[in-house]
Amino acid sequence: MNTNGKSRIPVILKKNERALLAAWVDEQTAGGSGEDRIQEGELREQSREFLRLLQEAAQDGSLADGDGPAWQRVREMLAGLSRSRAQQGFTPSETATFVFSLKKPLFDHMRQECGQDPETLADETWTATRLLDQLGLWTTEAFQRAREEVIARQQEEMLELSTPVVKLWDGILALPMIGTLDSAPPRS
Repeated sequence: MNTNGKSRIPVILKKNERALLAAWVDEQTAGGSGEDRIQEGELREQSREFLRLLQEAAQDGSLADGDGPAWQRVREMLAGLSRSRAQQGFTPSETATFVFSLKKPLFDHMRQECGQDPETLADETWTATRLLDQLGLWTTEAFQRAREEVIARQQEEMLELSTPVVKLWDGILALPMIGTLDSAPPRS
């Protein structure tokens, strides 16, 4: 925080948006953390959207409270991203890395802006760390909810496929057969 108690992070995000985006996408693709499952253009667009929403929320809301109302659109975007990545086969860690990988590029720009004032740099780094950690954990929670929905849906589909058994008489059951009948004798 600077001397008037306001964070410089919103200004850093806005002023360095293009450079942050480029460095962040490079960071994500260099890490090999599952981003090969999506096209670089899609990754770049997701990153651009997140940076835009992060910038808006940082201007309007408290940087210490990623659960506040100003962060609703950021959380919604991350929930959609997490759901999509769960369906694409990403792990929870790979999904959270989307947010966590922004730290290095952001911290580099924060050092450039606040490097002459170590106390401000430390305060801003801590503020950004807490916020990005909170949002990264949010992606993991959203990912888990999405995976649970997929598992529940798959369980329902399995139950629908289960074989019904109908008792015709005592000791006689009827059930549908799935597959093909083979008249060849069994092999020994």
